[in-house]
Amino acid sequence: MTVRVAAQAGDLGALSTLAPELAEMLVSVASDIALVVDADGVIQRIALGGGEPVKTMADDWVGRRFADTVTADTRKKIEQLLADVAATGLSRARQVNHPSPLGLDVPIAYSAVRLGNGGPLLVVGRDMTVVSAMQQRLLHAQAEMEREYWQRRQSETRYQLLFQIATDPVLVVDSLSLNVVDANRAAARLFGVPLDQLIGKRAVQPLHENSRAAVLESFATAKLSGRVSEVEALLAGPHRVVRVSVTPLRTESSTALLMRVKTIDPQWQVPEANNRLQALMGLSPDAIVITDADGRVQMANPAFVALAQIDPTTVLIGQPLSHWLGVTADDLQLLMSSLRRDIVSQRIATAVRGSAGRLTAVELSAACLAENDEEAFGFILRPAYGSGAVRMPGIERPDPSIH
Repeated sequence: MTVRVAAQAGDLGALSTLAPELAEMLVSVASDIALVVDADGVIQRIALGGGEPVKTMADDWVGRRFADTVTADTRKKIEQLLADVAATGLSRARQVNHPSPLGLDVPIAYSAVRLGNGGPLLVVGRDMTVVSAMQQRLLHAQAEMEREYWQRRQSETRYQLLFQIATDPVLVVDSLSLNVVDANRAAARLFGVPLDQLIGKRAVQPLHENSRAAVLESFATAKLSGRVSEVEALLAGPHRVVRVSVTPLRTESSTALLMRVKTIDPQWQVPEANNRLQALMGLSPDAIVITDADGRVQMANPAFVALAQIDPTTVLIGQPLSHWLGVTADDLQLLMSSLRRDIVSQRIATAVRGSAGRLTAVELSAACLAENDEEAFGFILRPAYGSGAVRMPGIERPDPSIH
């Protein structure tokens, strides 16, 4: 608060003896604290009118240097205030912080006037706690708004870039309704519908009805685990086999799901160069299965279909191999982990549990298959006739005579 003085220097000198009374008067009408400070900057008298924080911090100020009552970072402001008064008799308002026994610093804005030549200084202050708190809230709110703005801009930039560079069909799916909220043109071409007709529709609608339950389960898995979930499915129209990858996508207000659809070769369709290998698999008396990195079936030959007593109408693609193999899903993952390290494992004793309940003892050989950036596993199962197989952990070897 700036004190306006209209009196002459002589008049101020006459008032110097009334400095304590002036301090009390100013506190009562215009300020929260008033100090009488001598020419050496030492506090002689205090008049208090503020709240409890002001009264508590000023208990022991009498006899101390005014500059010693403030925090180190604002001490220079007190020195400047005293220098202004020494030079001109008045000072402009300066805000400083006083340490308080209650824990938080107390901000006070001070102005000062010298009462006559060589007279004491009358320093009056206004508690700025409320104003400072409002300023801090304003700064925090502004910083939060700027942070949210840049996060949103970065998210939108990444999102648009993803759609621009994605060659595979990509859809953004609302995590609650599972409706499509955005899609790229590759998705529209794959599903054979205009882009605007995809928006707002159920994400599983373009898929064959027999595949929708597995994809819905993949959505739930991705939401709960926060990781990518993959499953194979059939399209509703041309019945092409696709791999559906579901990834949680964090936005500024919610979690969406990023659904990528990649076409793959059907169960019995392979490149021309592999026709002979495909024919061999089809004629082999040994059951042969190829799975993805999660242990879900990508391909199986007729011998495995017969061994596992699988109904020809059953959709085999995308089902976990552990459903028929006599191991738990965790045991299968342990085996696949060892295959990543050793590449090949041979003659492991286990069993195949048929869909009709028949349990057949088998010897399993497996290998880790790598193609580009994708990982797969090949399994060969043949009836167990000898005793030289290594037993898989956690599996009781069944009686070979059981069929």
